[in-house]
Amino acid sequence: MVLGSFRLRMLAVIVVAALAGLAMQSDNRCAKAIAPVLRYVMRDYGVQEKLALYMENIRGQSTGQGIPTSGDIVMQKPCGIKAIKQHYGWYWNGDQGKQEFNPRMVLQVESGALVKPVLDGKVDGVAVRKDGREVRVVHQDGLVSVYGGLREVFVKTGAAIDTEQVLGKSGNELYFELQNQDGPLNPESIFTDS
Repeated sequence: MVLGSFRLRMLAVIVVAALAGLAMQSDNRCAKAIAPVLRYVMRDYGVQEKLALYMENIRGQSTGQGIPTSGDIVMQKPCGIKAIKQHYGWYWNGDQGKQEFNPRMVLQVESGALVKPVLDGKVDGVAVRKDGREVRVVHQDGLVSVYGGLREVFVKTGAAIDTEQVLGKSGNELYFELQNQDGPLNPESIFTDS
């Protein structure tokens, strides 16, 4: 795929925006030359559809009980939650006195809750962090889910798992992150009831 990396896609967006700006500000002759290029990029690379999905993901306004991955597949919640302690996205860090980006969600859960993967996949890694143990699972289409703050882990790296497999037991908080090849995704729609 020519526009596979985030940087190349961002460059394409900048080029499209520059061409559109030139077309609007220049004479009719230049606009006629640029218009076919814009139509080609918008149609052949599916820019409109991808932009709409991207904006929906940023706003966290996906419908349903999870993020559709392909076809009719919908993600399940990893466990029952009491409350969302910290949302995905930008927030004001009072201690640092600046805006910061949180690539994950912090969920208040019952201590000892059994944590399951949101989709079938393969355990890509198990690690010990300062806030507990962490399990990383790779799913279809390059999607990755990360489960942190676990007291116990019941899976090993390389294990194939399904949605009924228990990854581990939580502490009082579960840290959940969802990623693709471009970086973190907004997983909030998994935790909102429709």
